[in-house]
Amino acid sequence: MNNEQYKAIVYKKLWFINKKGKNRAHEKLNSTDQELLYEKYGKPSKFVNHFVENEIIDKAAPPSSLYKIITLGGLLFGNVLMAGILITATLLILGTFTLYFTKSMSEALTLQLLYLVIGLVLLFIGYKGIKWINAYFTRRLLIARRFKDIT
Repeated sequence: MNNEQYKAIVYKKLWFINKKGKNRAHEKLNSTDQELLYEKYGKPSKFVNHFVENEIIDKAAPPSSLYKIITLGGLLFGNVLMAGILITATLLILGTFTLYFTKSMSEALTLQLLYLVIGLVLLFIGYKGIKWINAYFTRRLLIARRFKDIT
């Protein structure tokens, strides 16, 4: 496995970290000797576990007692909200095809264009929102789990 493949696998496994964490991972991957990546860490999963433990969890503040409950609630509420946005967008896009039965042709074309644009914007917001929410709360759950194991 060459270093580019190794880095691609590492970046794919670190999908949940924020921009600052990705910059630290990029620095760490590029600062180590290019020949030693695979020899030092072995599999990319080992590097990811080492990076998450040393760079993210050790630098995080200890969570409060309600941290895990709030995190799980936020994950649930955020995903339900984003699923609702995705369903609304899908219904708006699919609903545009029935306008020809209820409206005149010129009015139906205008409404169809409007509904398609709104539906596509909501679809994009829902898709990106699910990714952001899951990344943020996954990181918080990893921190809460690790501190629970320590205490």
